[in-house]
Amino acid sequence: MKRAAICSLFVFLAAASSIHAQSKLSVKWEELTAAEFRDAIQISKGACLLPFGILEKHGPHLPLGTDLLNVRHASLQAAQQEYAVVFPQYYFGQIFEAKHEPGTVAYSMELQLKLLQETTDEMARNGCKKIVIVNGHGGNGHLLPFFAQAQLDRSRDYVVYVLDGVKEPPWRAAEKINRHRLPRR
Repeated sequence: MKRAAICSLFVFLAAASSIHAQSKLSVKWEELTAAEFRDAIQISKGACLLPFGILEKHGPHLPLGTDLLNVRHASLQAAQQEYAVVFPQYYFGQIFEAKHEPGTVAYSMELQLKLLQETTDEMARNGCKKIVIVNGHGGNGHLLPFFAQAQLDRSRDYVVYVLDGVKEPPWRAAEKINRHRLPRR
């Protein structure tokens, strides 16, 4: 009986220690050390969020990064509920319709797609095997699904999901990807 109680206590303490370590680990990619990053990828089971905003005019009263700030905040909140590593703010999206407005940053379509591909490839190389692009800008509504569909052009060791945070709450991201298992290759 004593041995069983000791074993149970050991299992409980090991689980509590793991939960404690997880709660201390930042969800922000840029705040993690290299060793912490390895742990974070393991704890997240390879789930990483890419908050995708834009820099554009939002009327005379809001900052240029409104979409970017909102989607990053929502992604960080989601990752606190279900641990995932959150990539730094990403603003290289589609905004041609507001290119004429002061402070708007509009890259060419070729650069947008190439940069996004390089970013997801690098995220995967670093252990992110379930990448959720959390969209916070309505103008990316066609770009991001196209990008996700284009991932099927060749075999990859990671999966890209697009969560339209404009239409669907970002907190569902981690919930969705943790249900998905990567196919065996």
